[in-house]
Amino acid sequence: MTEVKICGLTRPKDVRMACALGARYVGFVFAAGSLRRVNLERARELSEAVSGGVARVGVFVDEDYSFISDAVREAQLDFVQIHRPLRAKDLDAIPAPIVAVTAIGETAERLPDENLLARCRAILFDAVSGETRGGTGRRFNWELVAGPDVRIPLFVAGGLDPENVGEAIHHFRPSAVDVSSGVEERPGAKDPQKLARFFAAVKEADAHAL
Repeated sequence: MTEVKICGLTRPKDVRMACALGARYVGFVFAAGSLRRVNLERARELSEAVSGGVARVGVFVDEDYSFISDAVREAQLDFVQIHRPLRAKDLDAIPAPIVAVTAIGETAERLPDENLLARCRAILFDAVSGETRGGTGRRFNWELVAGPDVRIPLFVAGGLDPENVGEAIHHFRPSAVDVSSGVEERPGAKDPQKLARFFAAVKEADAHAL
């Protein structure tokens, strides 16, 4: 079954709602410049709202290792999602398993080195717009990464919503789908009806794939 990651959470009530609907992952954005950025104090509050069995994912871009380590500790992060080209030092210095990211714009960024990728929890395909990596709310050209050959779990993001997530599942057969703006009423505030419709669409797509 396709797992769901609800990202860009900023309110405890949205965290609880995502968990109740069946999210496997919840994402907190620490990246500077994001409309959904949370500080360490808010991240602790959000973390306390997470249900058992749901993994906490911290999202970073250019933050340094010291800050990432603080966030892992304060927010009890299970995974760290890095929206920049993966380096060996990332895997050595970050005290949590990594979700690597391949950014896709007019072309698809190269996958990380196979030896580095093998040490990651998953690889996420996400859209890039100009200098903005991730969180664009825009769908990328799925044909650029048709039939990806990866040996770790594949996550797919980029403009997903209740209307197109079934198509994404059919196309990629991913381990997980990752959504943020597609289930919002405004940046950082999730819409209960959109969330419920998103989870229903994932279940329907999985049922048809059996």
